[in-house]
Amino acid sequence: MNRKRIAIIGGGFSGASLAALLMQASPRPSVTLIERSARLGAGLAYGANDGAHLLNVRASNMSAFATEPDHFARWLKARTGESADAFAPRKLYGAYVAETLRKASGAFGHRLQRVRGEAIACERDGEAWRISLADGRVIAADAVALAIGHRPPRALAPFAQSGVALIDAWDEAAQRLLPRGDVLLLGTGLTMVDVALSLARRRSAGTIFALSRRGLTPRPHLDPPRPRPSERIDLPPPLSTALAVFRAEVARLNAAGEPWQQAMERLRHYTTPLWRRLSPHEQRRFLRHLRPYWDVHRHRMAPSIAARIDALKSAGRLRILAGEITSAEPAGRSVLVEHRQRGSFARHRFEVAGIINCTGGDSDLGRSDDPLLNQMLRAGLIRPHTSGVGLDLDSESRVIGADGAAHASLFAVGPLTQGAFWESTAVPDIRLWLAEIAAKLC
Repeated sequence: MNRKRIAIIGGGFSGASLAALLMQASPRPSVTLIERSARLGAGLAYGANDGAHLLNVRASNMSAFATEPDHFARWLKARTGESADAFAPRKLYGAYVAETLRKASGAFGHRLQRVRGEAIACERDGEAWRISLADGRVIAADAVALAIGHRPPRALAPFAQSGVALIDAWDEAAQRLLPRGDVLLLGTGLTMVDVALSLARRRSAGTIFALSRRGLTPRPHLDPPRPRPSERIDLPPPLSTALAVFRAEVARLNAAGEPWQQAMERLRHYTTPLWRRLSPHEQRRFLRHLRPYWDVHRHRMAPSIAARIDALKSAGRLRILAGEITSAEPAGRSVLVEHRQRGSFARHRFEVAGIINCTGGDSDLGRSDDPLLNQMLRAGLIRPHTSGVGLDLDSESRVIGADGAAHASLFAVGPLTQGAFWESTAVPDIRLWLAEIAAKLC
């Protein structure tokens, strides 16, 4: 089906790359790319200015285009001389996405309209769509793609109740203003890793505490890399059986001298079918009990980053805590926090100069403060996925409304789709969905 007007809401990696793909289509549609910030392509993931923050995927697997797997590796080689095995700086990848969009629009710039603004409503207009911006502008489209990135982290009760303000993980200005002393990071995933490295470089003294319920941190990639296994692991439902089969496979690999990372690689591009075969109850069980373990083994650190984190731990600059914060209260320019260690009733009090929220985006639409998503929820145009993560979608990434029917001309890509597809938030997975969505839009 040919459509003349396509609106993409969100100009991070997903939105910018989808626009670039559409500019290569024939016939070429008219595309409006709506983004609230001035910079296209970077988004939250690739917008930081710290060159020490590296991608957690090698350049060889970071192409924006599924049909050109070496696209980024060639760009990086020409720009820096780095090989396809390199873990490039995140900010450099943001520049790559922006340049890719500029080149794709190129001579067809009149077919791509960049609109800076915040979409606050999306409504049906007969067979078409009408998108309203916060400044009063209205954009008409025949089809819409929701490429909204990660939402802000959710409010955390101990701090909200006591009036203790948390610092955003990407607010470098606020972090630079922290007084001397120790710092507490909430969350121990990849965001924590980036923030800890930046803090350790800027602050010559003090301990960086990082806390999560289980105290798990990302594992490293293999170094040197190994070819991805060609065979996949067939994990039968239910979830308990799948987990037992996977653990047995890891044990078999270990006995044969093979690293566990190879077992994870054998799940790639098969995880989504497995996820969709799980019942809603089993998906929620996975999210409650297994997700932390999945995340640290699936979303790994570059080897050089892992070495730097280990060095910070050995020097006592970084301490990983498992458990929960039971209370927090202002203490002059500092914050006094009480921590209960996992598996213990004992509580420990310590003082920190500030607390940085590294828990990641909140994917629960019921808690969203996004005006666009809230309006679409109220209008019944979208509904939450039964897992509680993101939007409900059909198998082709079309958005399902409150009536249970999928909209033929409303799609979603990126973090909003995680509940429906699970493996849909990393570049190697997103680009596959982008190719499918672009083909349907054109």
